Amino acid sequence: MLPLDCVTMTDSPAAPSRRHLAALLIVLTVAQFGAPLTLRGHGWAAVYVAVYIALIAVAVTRFAPNAAQHRLLIGASVVMGAAGLWFVLHQDSTAAQAILVSGIGVLQAALLVTLGDALLRPPADLRTTDMLLIALSAYLLIGGVFAAFTGLQVLLDPGSWVALSTGEDLGWQDMVYASFVTLATLGFGDIVPVGPWARSLAAAEAVVGPLFVAVVIARLVGVAGLMQRDKR
Repeated sequence: MLPLDCVTMTDSPAAPSRRHLAALLIVLTVAQFGAPLTLRGHGWAAVYVAVYIALIAVAVTRFAPNAAQHRLLIGASVVMGAAGLWFVLHQDSTAAQAILVSGIGVLQAALLVTLGDALLRPPADLRTTDMLLIALSAYLLIGGVFAAFTGLQVLLDPGSWVALSTGEDLGWQDMVYASFVTLATLGFGDIVPVGPWARSLAAAEAVVGPLFVAVVIARLVGVAGLMQRDKR
């Protein structure tokens, strides 16, 4: 009969390497804050979609520890790929933009579920530093998911968010900025929610941001130095 710790090691999914965790964080950063590229024409829009293809490649090949999560990421990747292709071909269409934002939201939500599971149930060989990289990626994904929701709001319900500083119409790209300002509770006040559902979404994000940081800090403090690879 195998010792209990050997059984735990055997049943635990293998942890992704630090190199792949760093690659995911870098690609996510470019994907989240590179949305203004889509305003520069079809060529740059194709580049932006290509970044998401890179994100898909990293996610599907390295961050699916079980069959259910693998199917989830594959399905989300198909949705994002089709949405990205449609957007590149019909960039000026509001419907194409809404489809792209929906695809982005689906993919990022699927990735968030996968990384959240790794934070709650980390593999036995995952170092604390690796968990920090996962937490940073998860934080970016939370902002991205909320940005997808608010981006759909400005596309499907114009006037639900307004730009007080310029008075110009907002695009879904502007809502990436607005989402992370809200998530970090900075409150610049240049883009504000005026519709009832927009206000509800902004309030929810303002609660989730600090709460996630507090939970992650508590989790990291709780496991720091306790993981088997940290002791080597």
